[in-house]
Amino acid sequence: MKIEAVSYSIPYISVSMLIPLIFSLMIAFLKESYAKILALISASLNFLLSLYMIFLFDFSNTESVYFYESYPIIEELNISFSVGFDGLSMLMFILTTLVSLVAIIWSLRDNQINHRLKEYYLAFLLTESFLIGVFASWDLISFYVFYELTLIPMFFVIGIWGYKLRLYSAYKFFIYIFVSSLFLLAGIGGIASQHYKQFGEFSFNYFDLLSNEYGLYLEIFLFLLFFIAFAVKTPIVPFHTWLPDAHGEAPTAGSVVLAAILLKMGTYALLRFNIGLFPEASKFLFPFLALLGIFSIVYASWMTIVQKNIKRFVAYSSVSHMGFVVTAMFLLNKVGFKASIMEMFAHGLTSASLFMIAGFIYNRLHTFNMDNLRGAVKFMPVFAVIVAITGFASMGLPGGSSFWGKFLTILSAREYGMDLATLVIVGGFFSAVYVLYMLKTLFLDVKEESVLVHFADVRGAKLLSFIGVIIPIFMVGFLPFLFFAFYENFIEFFIANILNR
Repeated sequence: MKIEAVSYSIPYISVSMLIPLIFSLMIAFLKESYAKILALISASLNFLLSLYMIFLFDFSNTESVYFYESYPIIEELNISFSVGFDGLSMLMFILTTLVSLVAIIWSLRDNQINHRLKEYYLAFLLTESFLIGVFASWDLISFYVFYELTLIPMFFVIGIWGYKLRLYSAYKFFIYIFVSSLFLLAGIGGIASQHYKQFGEFSFNYFDLLSNEYGLYLEIFLFLLFFIAFAVKTPIVPFHTWLPDAHGEAPTAGSVVLAAILLKMGTYALLRFNIGLFPEASKFLFPFLALLGIFSIVYASWMTIVQKNIKRFVAYSSVSHMGFVVTAMFLLNKVGFKASIMEMFAHGLTSASLFMIAGFIYNRLHTFNMDNLRGAVKFMPVFAVIVAITGFASMGLPGGSSFWGKFLTILSAREYGMDLATLVIVGGFFSAVYVLYMLKTLFLDVKEESVLVHFADVRGAKLLSFIGVIIPIFMVGFLPFLFFAFYENFIEFFIANILNR
């Protein structure tokens, strides 16, 4: 299948990947005292570049691939460094640069980050560069390489700057993702081999592989190889058990990047590769996968409510939100795809804010125990407003970023009948319950005023980090058409030319 690829005189994507790499080298060779400012400059430049690239992007033709670059690596196997952005990947690119900047701003004043600053900021800049490679890649080998590379810096972030069980959590995170990725590698080899059998040449280019034809059982088998890898990354119940440990022990900025961007690698890949490359298998399996998504919502919601550690509380809430993304995606209709992509972006914002809330409370109270957080925000009015905005947005109230994802998921399910829509509504109810429980604990439960009144309210770099996600939360809630514009045409093209080809 041929899709229009638009190139520019400046290789913008390569530049966006090189900026953090160049600043990483500067951090490595200069004094440690320069690490913070260099990381901040790098993340700021990349975020500004992503905003500039929006103005170069043609919103009337979002199914095309813009900023396209292709450089051969192994010509005999048709392996190349092929990158570009369509509407879906462009939105993920903006989320990546925004959250990376927010995480670095937060780290400037994080008490947990007080040693080995060079390595810390270098790890975050490398992660940003690799993430851009993941969302921009159109060659499956390049995608796999960047997908795996994101593991390494995050492993060190959790293992070095995390909390008490950091080493156990870091190894668990690495083993789960690495082992599951072997299924992805096997799947890539399988579809490349099928391409060779059918066309007489190897290719790992996404658009070439769209031409492959499979028998149903072979397609289901290849689908499941990809699905296992991405289900662990997303994560979907029962592949989720690494996430609470990784989140619970990671430093605040590590949890922010992990929840807001790294989890989206899984959902992005499910849509791009599982549904895109295996449409018949997707149609055959969609009832089971949609129900699995609903089960994830309900199960993770109940697990969230019983958590005593606020970071694990937020971690399980992320599993619940990813259930909405997966459910909407595998309903395989236009409204469902819109809901899925919008919820990906929205969760990136609310999860970042929730983990910063947990980190801020820890800095003040030196505990993540929910029993010790009763009434913790009463005497910090600015912080209390941020908590309320984030909580209501995460719950899915109108005006918040998650409203459109959850509302459209219900509408999408309604196309298959009221029974399925009711199951989604029930899942939404349980996801609201745990947010209300958190707000009740932080606002309404009794705590002695003398214990809390002396705590300073949020300000400085931490306030700036919150503002960096609160403003987009309101933008998604009140101006959703700005975000629909990124992928409206992409979805129509995807359904007509890939899903129903």
